[in-house]
Amino acid sequence: MIDISIIIVTYNSEEDIKGCLDSLLTEESTRNEIIVVDNASKDHTLDIIGQYKRRITLVECKENFGYAQANNIGFKKSTGKYVFLLNPDTVVIGGSLRKLFDYMEMNQDVILLAPLVLNPDGSVQSSLRRFPDYRTLFFELIGLSRIFPSSRIFNRWRIPDFNYKEIKDVEQPMGAALFVRKSFFTDEFMDLRFSMFFNDVDLCTRVKEGKGRIVFFSDASVIHSRGKSTARVKEKMIPLHSKGLILYFLKNRKSLLDKILLYLFLPGIIINTILRVLLLRFFSKDF
Repeated sequence: MIDISIIIVTYNSEEDIKGCLDSLLTEESTRNEIIVVDNASKDHTLDIIGQYKRRITLVECKENFGYAQANNIGFKKSTGKYVFLLNPDTVVIGGSLRKLFDYMEMNQDVILLAPLVLNPDGSVQSSLRRFPDYRTLFFELIGLSRIFPSSRIFNRWRIPDFNYKEIKDVEQPMGAALFVRKSFFTDEFMDLRFSMFFNDVDLCTRVKEGKGRIVFFSDASVIHSRGKSTARVKEKMIPLHSKGLILYFLKNRKSLLDKILLYLFLPGIIINTILRVLLLRFFSKDF
């Protein structure tokens, strides 16, 4: 039986995919399969992946289905006990797969396990969040979370005081590297409404609603070149991020008060989105 099914979704990932695959193929202490789902790349991604065709499973999509659907395709093809969702712009540190596997084996109530994420320079990447609420949204829209990034009040969502040296239950780790207990998801894996953004937030919310644990595991680590894939098309990504945010609040915050608050916040979200696109287009800056 396969221990770990590693699912990598690629789109124009020629700069990163080789380093990612090379780091995975050195791990031999667990029985792994690597499934690459390519979202119709237009660069040399498929040529590079072709060099590994005997050691991986490649699914070539004829069009760009988005991140959620591509992961669902990989999830359906997977045969492992666990699934490891991995961005192509990551490099897995040696021995981490075994550590993730062993921890899940010893902790049957853990559904999602998140490794330590490092920047290319070796510094710790802020990879954990609390679930977003309207206070979070307010401080994001007016910019106080950016002005005071270390504030536990204005930037509470990003948990600026979290100790990344400990192993601890968390709410929402980023989806760039996420180790998943496959048996928990008997029906839908990722919600297709979240094609690009907030699919990982929604996934974590569903795990918590199902009484599963989500744990940050500092003993395993990956290097992540954050935002490289989306940076190339960032102007298109900003509206998609806002759309994912709105859909998340619509799906997961259903009280009458929540609906009223979303209606009140909607103009601010739209204005914020337009301003960010304009700043990026004319000044090559974002906030």
